[in-house]
Amino acid sequence: MLSILAAEGPNGRFIPSDVKEFWWSSAAFLIVLALILWKLLPVIKQGMSDRSDRIRGELVEAERSRVEAESKLSTLRTKLGDADAESERIISAAHEQAAAMKADLIARADAEATDAQAKAQAEISTSQGQVTADVQAAVASQAAEAAESVVRANLDPSTHNDLIDRYIQEVSSS
Repeated sequence: MLSILAAEGPNGRFIPSDVKEFWWSSAAFLIVLALILWKLLPVIKQGMSDRSDRIRGELVEAERSRVEAESKLSTLRTKLGDADAESERIISAAHEQAAAMKADLIARADAEATDAQAKAQAEISTSQGQVTADVQAAVASQAAEAAESVVRANLDPSTHNDLIDRYIQEVSSS
């Protein structure tokens, strides 16, 4: 454009004052354009084709990766769901086991309490029987001593000998 404006003389058109210069520059431009189209266009097309192929490959790889990631996500969600269900089952089993252990401990404690109560009752009965026997023995001993002292005080030697003889006869006859 500057060359047109800097031309020596205006001709009223946008062509330089020398028409030969216009034709030679146009021919050179077309030759350069033809060389570019002939040599560079296939290289540019190949580069664009390679880039398109690379982008397509990356898109295919990205899609495959997305599908794989979704598959893994689905698997993990399933496992997480299974883990949640498993944890609920374990917690439920633990609660059931704790309830069973509590019932077992209560039953054992009741059995031990009943057993201890029965043993205590048996010991009380045994002790009561022993005390009763001891009291009866003491009372019998004191009664025998009292009877002996009363009999000795009231018995004279001849009555005493008669009683002994009678006792001997009763023992020998039986």
